[in-house]
Amino acid sequence: MASKDTLATSSSMQVAYLSLPLETWWECLSYVSKRDLQRLRLVCRFFARICFKPLFETLSWSVPNADLLLWGPPIALEDEVRGLYSFITDGSAADIHHTVRRLDFKGIDRGFRTCLRSPRISAAYSSYLALFRQALAAFTALRALNLTAVTIDDKVAASLQSLSFLSTLELNDCEVISTLPIQLPLCNFEVVSTWDCEDHKVTRGALHLVAPQRLEGVVIADDRWTSALFSAWGNVPMSFLTRLTIRVQRGQSVSFLNFLRQCPQLDSLFLAPDSSLDYPDGTLSPTTVPHLRVYEGPLILAHAFIIDRNITSARLDAVSVDDRSGSFIPMQTESIIGVLEMTLPAAPHVRTLRLCEVCPNLPLLRLVAMHMRELRTLELRLTSDVGSTGLQPEEMSESISQSAVSISASDLEGVLCVADHVGIPVDRSTGFPTEKYPPVETVLVWATLGLVVLPSFLEELDVQLSDYFPPMKGGLITSISPSVGACNGGLDVSRMLHNLSRRFTRLRRCTLNEQVWAFTAGDEGGAMDWVETRRVLHAEGD
Repeated sequence: MASKDTLATSSSMQVAYLSLPLETWWECLSYVSKRDLQRLRLVCRFFARICFKPLFETLSWSVPNADLLLWGPPIALEDEVRGLYSFITDGSAADIHHTVRRLDFKGIDRGFRTCLRSPRISAAYSSYLALFRQALAAFTALRALNLTAVTIDDKVAASLQSLSFLSTLELNDCEVISTLPIQLPLCNFEVVSTWDCEDHKVTRGALHLVAPQRLEGVVIADDRWTSALFSAWGNVPMSFLTRLTIRVQRGQSVSFLNFLRQCPQLDSLFLAPDSSLDYPDGTLSPTTVPHLRVYEGPLILAHAFIIDRNITSARLDAVSVDDRSGSFIPMQTESIIGVLEMTLPAAPHVRTLRLCEVCPNLPLLRLVAMHMRELRTLELRLTSDVGSTGLQPEEMSESISQSAVSISASDLEGVLCVADHVGIPVDRSTGFPTEKYPPVETVLVWATLGLVVLPSFLEELDVQLSDYFPPMKGGLITSISPSVGACNGGLDVSRMLHNLSRRFTRLRRCTLNEQVWAFTAGDEGGAMDWVETRRVLHAEGD
């Protein structure tokens, strides 16, 4: 009887197991690595069938051991060519060909190509490129194509034109020498260049690859392509463009403003941190980009794009660019506060705010809480160097904050009570911490003591050291200790966050450098409490 019940239970589980929609399985399998998918296919026929699509939807090809081509015969490249030839010409792989949705293809970097004089290497690489063009003809359902270090000539352009479903094209360190006016009807177009070569010029003719009228997202991370874009598309109506990522130089201001007028549906604008722009009064009126909701870019330009617009998300980079070296320089805290005082009152509906390259500063944080009452997510990227002051961030913030902020007698009593509860040593007469903490911990200590009031609707707080600038030489800037539940100086993070959640009842997630905390129920459904859910690891192999 027991065996029959066991069989019945097993049978019912199997029916429920197989009755899940394929879309549900594919969503679950999207979180599984390629290696594990290959192993999972060997379990049974069912998993062999459902793993097929996620396993072959994305393919990546690159020249193996490209660095070794300078020192020996291209044995690995020739083996790769033979393997790709077998894969592309094998009739039994037709199902795979029709499954591929994205292809990442990397050629040989231009610097290596100019040094390759061996006829054997040239022949192998030519065969490799020919197989790539043949693959484009075989992958009839291809939706996205990422090309790296590829010269787009007439042959490659013609292959791209044959892809009926191609909607996304990403070019990384690519040259366009084709003269065919193919006008690909893309939805997303991206150009990134990481190398600079004087003889590599981009003309407006390079943009004949793409039909701009249907574009929804554009990323241009190359100054030469930026100039070509303004020249080729500056007067073309782009009614579908909603996302634009670009770097703009001061000399391109007029062209950029004219281009924005052709994008009435633009929703998200992402400017590189080193962008500069001249905009006379009235040139950036709300009618220029009336539907703008997301702005990410330099803090000094935020006023132009936030004023009189319903911005709901903003990332503000508090950096300037050195005219001589072209390197980033963090803005002084006084300058940051001055710009924010002009900008934040005009952005009452911002729900997500990221401030980059700022130091811990009480007036700055109180300014955010005062004007951004609907803020749900606050992200701070703290720099370890404060401009040219020569002070550590905690010293700079202390010198400014203690002179600018005073605590009433009633508030002081509350600060001392919290400090005793969570174990933070403070000056009994002023309420300010007596210990020197690194930047991330400084913000947490201030918030815990109530020296700074967070926005009342805040749900997520993310405070990390910025990776723009290295720590000062000889400085004491360190990250939060990796020991669970404790920071440098013996701070109990869990207890501090528990105290915060009493005053800010909507706060549910907090990221402190490498530690991610969540306010959740215990394993057995107990009371809500702060639990470390994840730690960002940077060590090799983690």
